[in-house]
Amino acid sequence: MTILNIGGKRVTVSDDFLKLSPEQQSATVEEIAGSMAPKVDPATNQPAGVPAYDPGVPGYDPKTGEMHKYGKLGSAGMGAADMAGMGFGDEAAAGLVSAIEKLPGRSGTTYDQALKDIRGDQQQAYDDNPKSYIAGMGAAGVAGGAAMAKSGLSFGVRAAEAGAPLLRIAAGGAADGSILGGITGFGSGEGLEDRAKKGLLGTAVGTVTGGVTPLAVSGAANLVKPVVAPIMARLRPDTYANAALGEGLKRSGSTVDDITQALIDARAENQPVFTVADAMGQSGQRLLSTVVRNPNEARQPVVEALNARQAGQGRRIVNSLTEAFDAPDTAAQRVDTLTGARGAAANAAYAEARRNAGPVDISPTLARIDETLTPGVHSIARPNNQIANDSIEGSLSRVRSMLSDGRSNLTDFNGVHRVKFELDDMIQKATNQGAGNRAHYLTQVKNVLDDALADASPPYAAARDAYAAASRRIEAVGAGKTAATRGRAPDTIDVYNAMTPEEQAAFRVGYANPLIEQAQSAAVGVDKSRPLISDATGMEFPVVTAPGRGPRLWNQLGREKTMFETRNAATGGSRTADNLADAADMAQFDPQVMARLMRGDAWGTITAALAKTLNEAKGLPPSVLSKVGEALMQTDPGMARQALTAGAESQSAKAGRRAVVASILNNLGSSTAARR
Repeated sequence: MTILNIGGKRVTVSDDFLKLSPEQQSATVEEIAGSMAPKVDPATNQPAGVPAYDPGVPGYDPKTGEMHKYGKLGSAGMGAADMAGMGFGDEAAAGLVSAIEKLPGRSGTTYDQALKDIRGDQQQAYDDNPKSYIAGMGAAGVAGGAAMAKSGLSFGVRAAEAGAPLLRIAAGGAADGSILGGITGFGSGEGLEDRAKKGLLGTAVGTVTGGVTPLAVSGAANLVKPVVAPIMARLRPDTYANAALGEGLKRSGSTVDDITQALIDARAENQPVFTVADAMGQSGQRLLSTVVRNPNEARQPVVEALNARQAGQGRRIVNSLTEAFDAPDTAAQRVDTLTGARGAAANAAYAEARRNAGPVDISPTLARIDETLTPGVHSIARPNNQIANDSIEGSLSRVRSMLSDGRSNLTDFNGVHRVKFELDDMIQKATNQGAGNRAHYLTQVKNVLDDALADASPPYAAARDAYAAASRRIEAVGAGKTAATRGRAPDTIDVYNAMTPEEQAAFRVGYANPLIEQAQSAAVGVDKSRPLISDATGMEFPVVTAPGRGPRLWNQLGREKTMFETRNAATGGSRTADNLADAADMAQFDPQVMARLMRGDAWGTITAALAKTLNEAKGLPPSVLSKVGEALMQTDPGMARQALTAGAESQSAKAGRRAVVASILNNLGSSTAARR
């Protein structure tokens, strides 16, 4: 069978038509066209057999004088069915008809004949009312897209609801369009080869349509926003404030739970002034800067709160250092305390040693001194000369003279003990003077004398060891002070780890002392946390702080740095923006506009005037900015969660609405392009 298009109508003729000559084919077409022409009654100039024109006659078109099989509603219904079936509706209907026709008493119409009739009806409905047919397809496409979005079958909508960026939503839309276009194109074909071609074409068209639609919807929304926002923001400031917070939250890459937990952690670590803007990072700081640099009721309270918080940074850092290093007292106070404790313990211990002491044998000590003063048993005695002793010989001679006069030796325990104290002072003096060799020789003598005292009194050894341990704790305070101001981190860590727990506690006090002094003496307004955050402190703090307190201190210093950056971002930098905001807040005219006008700069005047309404066009009038500022300065976790949740829901709802619209347009565009 061969299908001809005669006068806009499809006519089926025998394949023998193709065997006719061109002249015979033309004559046949003219004959068929003549038979199709309506018989006109000369009296009424209307189709024969039709009464005088009546607008109520179904199917009659007075413009063409033709009778249509389908009215507008019928054509729309056929178009809707065609779209809803995604190209498979005619096959499904033909299958159903052929199945019914096989029942007893039916005509027995085959599947192919039923399919042919149905497709002929579809074409007839389109030919009769093409606009209605397309409108029906559009309505079905809208309904299908909405159903996909609502049921969660749309990748684009799911990406939007998950808070994905626009490009990922567009990728989801491209996937939706690819699937819809491919299925519809395949269903619209006839025969396997034709279906494959149309399926590939539908996939390509659907991919492009689906990917572009979300971008187009977003662009259209942003295009309309400058017109709608100035009006709606005044009518619904809460809605626009929530939208601004939601956008800021999205850009920060954090969730409501993240921000809330950050405020909870800050409170737990004694930093209750940490705000939502701080927790949101750079995104929150920029939002707060917008609040501060434009006229609104929250502007002054925000600036005052930021300045007051920065003024208290030094006190907070001192408290953090004090807790982390377990250093409630100063280094000098700790030295006094340790010295007093050492003295009291030594008095009791040495008193016991003196009570149980016998005569002291100092001959080993004298022998050790003489090894330096008169070395070697077989040495020849030096002749009398006037060469003076060096400092080492002089010091050792003095010690020897306190223990022996050459004829008798000192054996009294108390006397020998006092000589030992004198020897300690000599060693300390030599060390302070940088006379290391003299201190070395004197220390050797002291050790031998210590052993002699221990031999004379058993309790002495315990008293001596206790005194030495107490002295090392006192010395650890100074070692800590030195380590905090100079030296390499690995060396500091090695020294600290080699100490006893008591010495480490003293070291921490000394270490914290210069850090606290630095924080207390820094000028108001500077970032006092900055000197405490470095590679060296990053290595030392986890080790040198009291057990388990290093991470807490590092977190606190990080928050102090963030809080300083928030204030700096909001109030620092050029004062031009603040000056313009002040002028705009007080004057009835914009000084920038007036200045350009006075210079005769017409174009500059226009652009400055347009810039004056920038925040209005963004939907950020003073009422909205005030609410945004209040939310950003919130420190209470519960209140912050409430404000941020409203913002997140607003952002999600906006993205969801756009995604649904994109899904509807995607379904409509992809399916229509593939079907027609």
